[in-house]
Amino acid sequence: MNTIKHDEEQANTNSNKLSSLMYLFLLAFGLITLLAACNMSDNESSHVHTVGSEIWETTESQDQLPQFLDQHTELTQTLYSQVHDHVHVLGELPCHCGCMVATEMDEAHDSLRRCYLAEYPSDDGTVTWTDHSTTCGVCKQEMELVIQMDNEGKSVEEIKQAINEKFMH
Repeated sequence: MNTIKHDEEQANTNSNKLSSLMYLFLLAFGLITLLAACNMSDNESSHVHTVGSEIWETTESQDQLPQFLDQHTELTQTLYSQVHDHVHVLGELPCHCGCMVATEMDEAHDSLRRCYLAEYPSDDGTVTWTDHSTTCGVCKQEMELVIQMDNEGKSVEEIKQAINEKFMH
């Protein structure tokens, strides 16, 4: 009789262990599902793809900087954060890094603005950023000059002249 009672207790213990193990498995599965859903919702607000040698990232608005900047210096992030304050000037300026000449991989840029923005803004208000300037010292130096001179109230022509004098060889 004692053996039967012991076997029943052992069966109950095994059943409790199995229930605990199943509960832990379900909890882990739920946590993984929640984390995956959160990650997906973050990516819904921006779209990332490669065009030629550049990464393009579309954000909901000009106020939302692209996530690819997380991998770059504070200076680079600051320059990108200033693009929209100076976009009226950037579209009128040449870039002297060589990007205004097409290659087999990339289309020619039409202005310094294109070094920071691939599309500005779309009809729905989204902005498509390009990572071209994140690794280009010339683009960054030109942007620093634009910010400085535009903030000083210089005209587009004065800024263009200063950039050409500094970067044309």
